[in-house]
Amino acid sequence: MPSTQENLASKTPPGGELPPERLCKLPVFRPVAVQLLSELAREEPDTAQVVKLLHSDPAFSAEILTLANSALYSRQTRTTTIQKAIVLVGVERTRALAVTVALQGMVRGTGNKAALQDCWGHSRATALVAEWLAPFYAIHKDQAYTAALMHDVGRLAMLSAYPEYPDFLATVAGANSDLLEAEKRSFSVNHCEAGRLLTRIWGLPEEFWHTAAHHHEPVTGTPGDRIDLVRLSCLLAQSLDFKAAPQIECEPAEALIARLPETKFPRSRASIPELSEHLWKAMQADGG
Repeated sequence: MPSTQENLASKTPPGGELPPERLCKLPVFRPVAVQLLSELAREEPDTAQVVKLLHSDPAFSAEILTLANSALYSRQTRTTTIQKAIVLVGVERTRALAVTVALQGMVRGTGNKAALQDCWGHSRATALVAEWLAPFYAIHKDQAYTAALMHDVGRLAMLSAYPEYPDFLATVAGANSDLLEAEKRSFSVNHCEAGRLLTRIWGLPEEFWHTAAHHHEPVTGTPGDRIDLVRLSCLLAQSLDFKAAPQIECEPAEALIARLPETKFPRSRASIPELSEHLWKAMQADGG
């Protein structure tokens, strides 16, 4: 499995950028996950091909099956086969399962468990918030969940690559923009840049490049804009105390809700207490 800067360079388009060397030494995103996400990104995914890919990596398949049967996905009916699991959870949720297993595998060897819990908890909370807010953006809930779950892949990669990154996250203060500038000074790359570079090099679908790269830009409240939904969900997860960096500044949740677009779901229907309860219950089911 390629993991060195030279091997990554061979996958980079002419004139393309490479991440810093220590990020390049990370194991690449699990090959079966890349193939799965590419297949599942098609307008009409081939379920038989999805099953075939999962069967090609029994360990990955077993993790997908375990997650599909977990309290996290509230399955009333347990299943022992991948084929049935895909039918039960649906194609788009299978995509979310693949992202979850691949991201967890990427950070499995991370030594600082507290920092890992904070970073993974923020990613998971952002996904849950995005799922809850998706109707306000007129976006499918499962698509929102998957995009948001993947938004901080660059931060998770930096957590895995840099032993000093947990201390950085514990002490950095200010706004998200201040954090990005401090990352750039300390590591020569910020987590948005790291996510963009790595998702491209790993061959993941293009939608993940853009979400990783642009999730800290200003919220516009544009209906149908999946990246904007992720931006707002990221901020709300922080506001509801699911932070990757404990000292980062947060805007009040009520002010953030006011940035929702006006669609068939008017923003007046967005209840902060309801969202908070949904989020905490789901995180407890996840062990978060």
